[in-house]
Amino acid sequence: MHGRVKVRTTAEQEEIRKREKAAKVAQYKADIAVVFQKRKDKIWDDELLLITKRMLLNNSDIYTLWNIRREAFQNNKWSDEDYKQLLENEKSLTENCLKENPKSYSVWHQRCWVMEQMPEPDWKKELSLCAKCLNIDERNFHCWDYREFIVQKAGISNEEEFEFSTTKILNNFSNYSSWHYRSRILYKMFGTIEEIPIIDEKYRQELDLVMNATFTDPNDTSAWFYQRWLLDKCMTICRLWRALVNKDTAIIVIDNNILIKPVSLSLYVNNEVVDVQWQLYPDEKFAKLQIARFVNPLENLDHAKKVFIKLQETTYELSYSQIESAWIYKDNSKLHRQNSNDEQLNEQLKSYNQLSKMEPNNKWALLTGILLMKKIDLKKFYIDILNNLTALSKIDSLRKNYYKDLRSKLLVEYKLLEIWKGESDMEIQSKIDLPGLGLTKLHNNHYFSFFEHVYLDANQLENSLHQFSTLQQCTRLYLSSNGITSLKHFPTLHNLEIFSLRNNKLTSTEEIINLIKRHKNLLSLDLRDNPIYNPTNIILDDLNTRCEIFLTTM
Repeated sequence: MHGRVKVRTTAEQEEIRKREKAAKVAQYKADIAVVFQKRKDKIWDDELLLITKRMLLNNSDIYTLWNIRREAFQNNKWSDEDYKQLLENEKSLTENCLKENPKSYSVWHQRCWVMEQMPEPDWKKELSLCAKCLNIDERNFHCWDYREFIVQKAGISNEEEFEFSTTKILNNFSNYSSWHYRSRILYKMFGTIEEIPIIDEKYRQELDLVMNATFTDPNDTSAWFYQRWLLDKCMTICRLWRALVNKDTAIIVIDNNILIKPVSLSLYVNNEVVDVQWQLYPDEKFAKLQIARFVNPLENLDHAKKVFIKLQETTYELSYSQIESAWIYKDNSKLHRQNSNDEQLNEQLKSYNQLSKMEPNNKWALLTGILLMKKIDLKKFYIDILNNLTALSKIDSLRKNYYKDLRSKLLVEYKLLEIWKGESDMEIQSKIDLPGLGLTKLHNNHYFSFFEHVYLDANQLENSLHQFSTLQQCTRLYLSSNGITSLKHFPTLHNLEIFSLRNNKLTSTEEIINLIKRHKNLLSLDLRDNPIYNPTNIILDDLNTRCEIFLTTM
């Protein structure tokens, strides 16, 4: 037995680990107590820097310690030479921390701060550091973000960065971080405010590049996500879509993304601004529907010569409609959409359809096919799109609810396009029929703002009642057979007169009473075939209303 190394038992090893862990915890508690006390006493000495350095080398994600180190740097009166040396030491500390934890938010943030404090920062050297880190892990998005920061400071051109991203992508199509970085560079160089994110010529080149990548490795998600960015609608300007102004009310609907909050919005009659208070629906800063109800009716509106709305810096002139007895504005650009690269998109669609036949279980090919068909012509490919969604729900069953929501979105868009195409220039359609379609969401609900009669029976909208806040013009709403169990999140619709909730799962008399109290114009409420225990007379006893309530008698 002599001369043999003694092997510790499992119990002994566990005991040693426990003692080591207890010692580390005790040391941490002692160190953190000293650090916080010094911070409280505003003692920014070398001991504080030494202790926090030791702690950060053990765990660089304790962002409070980095904050304290910055406070120490800022509150001490260092000589220029000492301060410069301390910053160099801090750079070395962040490098050592990054070796252990290259994806630490706190460390990268600290390095940005250090570089901005340096009197003569070496940005080129930082680029070399980024290259080194990306060679180790090309998907380190923290490093990609830091590179973008360094590039701006170093004055590196977008063209150089574009070439850098191209090199990285060609080396490895699976580099998602590089695809994402590329999208940001491209938007800076070639961004548009149209239906596509970048100008047409570059857009075509990127479509070809990404298709090559997706066919090289159809099961890798990186290029597919970039493909989605290319195909998604990319309207970024805030513009007016519909407006209606009569003597009592002004209704405006803003289309596309609202980038500036709050939105600057004014109504003018005969070149004079009208003093109004806009109410947002829903009540949030991103709301696209805004309504003003005039305390004093605009009696001179019928004889006005000019009515216009100023949204941000753009003026939109309204026209008087005899049909609506109101001044209206309509943007019909969605009806006349035409892609200059439809031929290329059709070729891509054929290619992805072939890929789907070769790899029938590849969800990305099917999903991209849907996006392509929607972009080319939703009406033409409507049935094919629905078939693809059905196939996707089977292939990728874990995300079937996502595909249901996507199906709802496309069904609604299709129906809206049909309605808009049937309108005259001086008419706003007041009715929409969407029964029995299996809708799970009321997508694009700001487009429902002008409908007075809304039929949504036999859908699956039980969890989407909050989206109905934009139906402020609705007088008749039909939500029978939607599996609704509660009215807690149903918004107040000021013009609602007839409301059908037949054949749902409502049980709360209190919620029904609250609904009736909030809707002063309600004339008829159909609650038949709901499991409500209380008979009609008990509900009416709590109300003073002209509303006629229909309940199934027990």
